Amino acid sequence: MTAVTPTDLVSSVDDAVAVAPMRLTVGIKANAGAGQLVESVSSTVFSTFLFFYYTAILGLPGSLVGAATAISLVIDAIADPLLGSLSDNARSRWGRRVPFMFVGAPLVALGLGLVFSPPAGLSTPGLFAWLVTMSLVMRFAVSTFQVPFLALGAELSTDYAERSSVVAYRTVFSIFGPLAVLILGYGVFLGGKVGLRHAEGYAPLAWSAAALIVAGGMVAVLGVRRFAGGLAVSAPDSGAFHRRLFDELREIFRNPSFRVMFSCSVLFYAAQGLAASLGQYMNVFVWRISSEQILFITLCLFVGLILGVPVAPVLARRLEKKAVVILGLLMFCLAQGGLSSLRALGLFTPTGAATVLPLGLNSVMAGVGLTITGISIGSMMADAADEHDFLFGARREGLYFAGLGFAGKAATGMGALLAGLALDAIHFPKMAAVAGATTQLSPAMLSNLTWATGPTAAVVSAAATCILFLYRIDRKRHAEISEALRARSAKGGS
Repeated sequence: MTAVTPTDLVSSVDDAVAVAPMRLTVGIKANAGAGQLVESVSSTVFSTFLFFYYTAILGLPGSLVGAATAISLVIDAIADPLLGSLSDNARSRWGRRVPFMFVGAPLVALGLGLVFSPPAGLSTPGLFAWLVTMSLVMRFAVSTFQVPFLALGAELSTDYAERSSVVAYRTVFSIFGPLAVLILGYGVFLGGKVGLRHAEGYAPLAWSAAALIVAGGMVAVLGVRRFAGGLAVSAPDSGAFHRRLFDELREIFRNPSFRVMFSCSVLFYAAQGLAASLGQYMNVFVWRISSEQILFITLCLFVGLILGVPVAPVLARRLEKKAVVILGLLMFCLAQGGLSSLRALGLFTPTGAATVLPLGLNSVMAGVGLTITGISIGSMMADAADEHDFLFGARREGLYFAGLGFAGKAATGMGALLAGLALDAIHFPKMAAVAGATTQLSPAMLSNLTWATGPTAAVVSAAATCILFLYRIDRKRHAEISEALRARSAKGGS
């Protein structure tokens, strides 16, 4: 990687800061990667348990839960570009990213715990208001941490291959953090015969996850704060914030590479919002599996995620990043829609224990696909930020990752809203988990639920994959961009 010297820095503080290390050690990458626990743990708890808890346990209509999720995600998504711009232009002894991370992690933990701890006796409007308010607190806090955190990851190295290594360390924590939460959920707080119907288990699970979030966030902050102020930055933009932000947003959308990744993210995350919201309904009412069986299938997913970690760098060395992502997404699409499509068509009809092994193998394939996709897509976004600097003469890592976050959150919210509307449209019984309504569900209702969860999501995910064929940065193109940026920097320094 290119060494960073003190003369490259633009800083508004006079205090000396440790210059960024010339080589990223395992310790540095591991400490920085621990910050991924903040987003991955909180999003796992939300996407896995919140929709089912508020609908099947607390009895809030699916359309209201979907609307609450959509409202919080869309407003949070709007905040992402604001935080991206603020962190791009911030200056401190700890650099421009770390102060946001320091504040964000504890707030994420607090918000997550409160979402799953609503006061007893709330009316339907009151419960809806609590869900919206606490979700907004948590989502905004996640953005406060995650947008600067991802941008910091792109700044740690300018090397084409090293960036994939940085993302790989992040990915490791994005695997083991959620894994710990799901073991606590299915194996401890929501285990046994009652399983997901155990209403009193959700709050302790959320507060336990909150402790992991604080730990991961603080490890990342303390691990990089010594040299974060020594990372190269461009001069801060001046002028009114709202006008500057509008100009910056218009600027990043002028880059075709960013537009491709943004469009892909919108479709993909809309599909995942739909599938994740209805996933527990499939487990409980269609597949009819226990918490222990769900845990086993989930562990199979994480086996796939882990298997994908060493595979991704190998593929990245032999193939272009775009090809790796497309391959990973195609594997994921097949896993997402394969068995559920067979179920909807009446070609795969087992329930209970007989479904565990097929669903487990399916999860392994999905996990491998997700890992090789996630590692390469983060690296592709960093390359697109370099291209932006080449085209427009400004570093916009914060806004680039904020833009990707905006697409993901807004689309996931829309997917959750569609899931809630789908539940209400098929007249799925309220508080079904505590009312023991499994035997009351008609085959037509279960068929509609299955079509909406797997096959529909897989088709939308496949459409997102097709968009990536328009991405244009390959290894040769990035080398040309890097050389041009070095030459421009040398010319400016002289």
